[in-house]
Amino acid sequence: MKLTRQKILILFWVLVTSVSFAQEITIKGKVLDDKGLPLPGVNIVVKNTNNGTQTDFDGKYNIQASKGVMLIYSYLGFEDEEVVVGSNALINISLKPSASELDEVVITALGISKEKKSLGYSVQTIKSNDITEARNTSALNSLSGKIAGIQISTPSGNLGGSSRILLRGPGSITQENRPLIVVDGTPLDNSNFNTVSTQTGGGGRDYGDAGFDINPDDIENISVLKGGAASALYGSRAQNGVILITTKSGKKGKTVITLNSGITFEAINIIPKIQQLYGGGAGNPATFEQSDFQQVVMNGTTFDVVDYATDESWGPRYDPNRLVLHWDAFDPEFPNDFMRPRAWVYPENDREDFFNVGISQNNGVSFTQGTDKSNIRLSLNNTQTNGIVPNSKLDKTSVNFNGSSQLSNKIKINAGVNLTITEGFNRPATGYTGAGVIQQFFHFGQTSLDFGRLRNFKLPDGTQRSWNRTAANDPTIRFSDNPYWTINENIATDERVRWYGNVGLKYDFTPSLYANVKIYGDTYNLKINQQTAVGSAGQSSYSESDRNLKEINYEGRLHYDQVFFDEKININAFIGGNRRNNEFSRISGNTRGGLATPRIYNLNNSVDDANVDEFDSRRRINSIFWSLSIGYDEFAYVTVTGRNDWSSTLPIENNSYFYPSVTGSFVFSKFITPSWLSFGKIRGGIAGVGSDTSPYSLINTFESRSSFFGNIRFNNDETKLNPGLKPEQKTTWEVGLEMAFLKNRVSFDLTYYDEETKDLITPVAVDPSTGFSETNTNAGRLSNKGIEALINITPIDTKGFTWNFTWNFSKNKNELIELIDGVEVLQIGRFPFNGVSVNGVVGQPYGVIRGTNYIFDDQGNRVVGANGRFLETRNVENLGSVLPDYNMGFRNSFNYKGINLGFLIDVQEGGVYRSLTNLWGNYSGILEQTAANNIREEGTVLDAVTGTVTFDADGNYTVTGTSPNTTRITAQQFGQDHFFGPDAQNIFDADYIKLREITLGYTLPKEWIEGNLESVRFTAFARNLFVWGLDNDDIDPEVATSGSGNIQGSEGGALPSTRSFGLNVELKF
Repeated sequence: MKLTRQKILILFWVLVTSVSFAQEITIKGKVLDDKGLPLPGVNIVVKNTNNGTQTDFDGKYNIQASKGVMLIYSYLGFEDEEVVVGSNALINISLKPSASELDEVVITALGISKEKKSLGYSVQTIKSNDITEARNTSALNSLSGKIAGIQISTPSGNLGGSSRILLRGPGSITQENRPLIVVDGTPLDNSNFNTVSTQTGGGGRDYGDAGFDINPDDIENISVLKGGAASALYGSRAQNGVILITTKSGKKGKTVITLNSGITFEAINIIPKIQQLYGGGAGNPATFEQSDFQQVVMNGTTFDVVDYATDESWGPRYDPNRLVLHWDAFDPEFPNDFMRPRAWVYPENDREDFFNVGISQNNGVSFTQGTDKSNIRLSLNNTQTNGIVPNSKLDKTSVNFNGSSQLSNKIKINAGVNLTITEGFNRPATGYTGAGVIQQFFHFGQTSLDFGRLRNFKLPDGTQRSWNRTAANDPTIRFSDNPYWTINENIATDERVRWYGNVGLKYDFTPSLYANVKIYGDTYNLKINQQTAVGSAGQSSYSESDRNLKEINYEGRLHYDQVFFDEKININAFIGGNRRNNEFSRISGNTRGGLATPRIYNLNNSVDDANVDEFDSRRRINSIFWSLSIGYDEFAYVTVTGRNDWSSTLPIENNSYFYPSVTGSFVFSKFITPSWLSFGKIRGGIAGVGSDTSPYSLINTFESRSSFFGNIRFNNDETKLNPGLKPEQKTTWEVGLEMAFLKNRVSFDLTYYDEETKDLITPVAVDPSTGFSETNTNAGRLSNKGIEALINITPIDTKGFTWNFTWNFSKNKNELIELIDGVEVLQIGRFPFNGVSVNGVVGQPYGVIRGTNYIFDDQGNRVVGANGRFLETRNVENLGSVLPDYNMGFRNSFNYKGINLGFLIDVQEGGVYRSLTNLWGNYSGILEQTAANNIREEGTVLDAVTGTVTFDADGNYTVTGTSPNTTRITAQQFGQDHFFGPDAQNIFDADYIKLREITLGYTLPKEWIEGNLESVRFTAFARNLFVWGLDNDDIDPEVATSGSGNIQGSEGGALPSTRSFGLNVELKF
């Protein structure tokens, strides 16, 4: 791989250094708007040449040109100005606004550009600077808090981890709920291969999703198509909306080289708070007396010894006057510690000292060039990240090429190619697993461990030196590995190599009739290797997997665009076809029975025959689509679209499905013209979209497995497949109002939408005598209704200072209307321990967490038994939905003479999650509350009432004879009841208020720069700086996303959330 990167670098610099710059006399000047305010970023080019520049923040520029040539000044929203260079080397220009500054052009479905005022649906666009200013390594995560109607959960601290993205709520229970991602017309696979155990919090590694492969510095803008009317032309997989990404390209008449270099530091922000008063030990839940040390006699001397066989912290209170033998006092190979007592105090180096300050270094360079007939852009970017967990790394290198050329008056070609290589080393394991460190840090373990001493994790013979020894004279590991053994010996590696792009040809038959033919491709290979060393607490093992995914789309379109009747009527239409081919293959294997020889990691080293599994799938979808748009006098617009898909994954009688849409908009400000009204429009649309299913969902097949006594096994899946399965169908409609006032200094966009999905693909239990446990059928309806609001205000806009404010708000009401007859609850996923699960419940929002609840009296008081401990229901109950009630974001930006200050506040209200850290951290005496308020010595009286609880045969209860609770329980009873008591104790609200981004940028004045250097910009930034409003101060609700799948709301042992700080410099030549 290193050789590949060297070749890429050599090729890149050969291309860049082949450019020469013409040197002419210097023309200087300033570009202003019609109000006399400077315009930064105005494009100035010498006509019919590559010579060009841009104005700085003060509107100033200089350019090399000769007398008699023509300069072209262009800026979005303003009319172009052309000036012939004369004898005066000072040229100041004032640009006039275009006929309508609100004639904003946006990218819509299939990459078609349209005027925003003509759209009958909601589209929100984020520009390049808003994506890259805070230097988020994930372009998709950078949308958090900036788009109305989008919910993005972005677990921090986990290298390149998965993101959960929803547009207007979930539309399915069992199928994909994330939006389609399209880059320059190429649909990108955003698959996630995390295991079910990883998603539920049971334990595993998050290898991220493929959306991480997009380089943010290559992006020109991102348009979010939220409703079915906006995305219907993409067919079955656009049911959940579309995120359209347009990458940068070369500009006409300009040659620009841009260098970017930055560094980001990542530090822990929210981490579970550990009690610092008591050390390791088992304790005694039945008594208020504190446990004491064990004793051991060595060479006639009696020593106090910490009970390191117990992975809990119910031990003695810290006392600097007591000297005890710690875990590292029993290895003669370390004479400085052997049999040497140390004071019984909270360690100098605790869990927080284990974590690093993560460092990410980003370097990129791009080259763009354009003429009247062609343009190219080439970029190279590399990001190297060292995570907060020691010995964890991520390296991403991306190359991007975009180019187009007008070969003749009728023929134009274009191509775009992207290569991304992502290499992960030892991405941290999370959840309830010994493969990572979180379980022994915050679920179990001892507060008395000094992590400085744990760094000596090996004995001289190479075997593990663990703190969790069985006894003073028995080093056998009971439960937990030394965390430094875990991160250095039990490692995982992954590599994803991805190519995606497109090539196309456009042929103009007439000025109003043209054809487009394009091929879009996306392919990647993902390799993952994982190992557990001999000598670990768990069985030694090795596994490897190799996945290959390829998608090719062949597409052709015929377009017609013409105006009639003195340009009063505009007709825009197209018809096209698409063939989509998907291929997927996987081969994987893992050892059984352990490794025969230590430190040899391959399948042949398996004690028993290794498990080997192979899978291949193919899918084809043929489609035709069309669109007809009619506009009248630039105030009335109607668009009708249709798409029909034929899917190979559905039975012949059900494999054809049609997606129509009708939208319209009316610009009423054309007739209502008070001076304070700049723009006004109403819009509306209705559409039908849907989704099919995955390959091999119709007829049961057999899969070969490892040999059993020399015989190859063939397994049948437990799900009986249904050959009559139909696609899920979603019907959506929306209405909206857009208005702008005071010369566009105040504007808003309001949307109301209503969506309903029917024929949900739903698993249903079948008679076990059939040999199956369940089958899939079409049953059920799911709805989403909500409002979205976007407000933009420019409170101050003077010659030297500008203040812009943006507020977005979205509230979605989701409801599972019905399931199959007789079924009220459908389990989506089961969380670890106690049967807690996330479900679809009829009449409730998606993602209801169910478990045992407190018992309440008629006044809402919790009820305890005679022993003073909480009573719990006999039946599981609904404990809340994982979906929030609403989300909103506040953005402020201030600009003053080249200085830019901006900040973003992201708010979520509502939703719940279940915390396994809270359960086990209380159970084991690790968390701060298990030692607060002198609870270890005095116990606690729970805020509840006592009473008589009577249950009927169905588990319903009544409470009578209540009185205030006065019974005191021990601290250990309080802690352990988080496991034995009601599950509701571990359910928390997912509310938060986050200072998501702060950026401070400065562009150097033009006069400070010499030579070919066009601009210099410095940016300081911070992400996730502060968090307020948490229900549980130990956990960031975003880490409870459990990845990007449908199983949500389980915090099973997440990494601490982080805050980031960084600096970036950008040079343009």
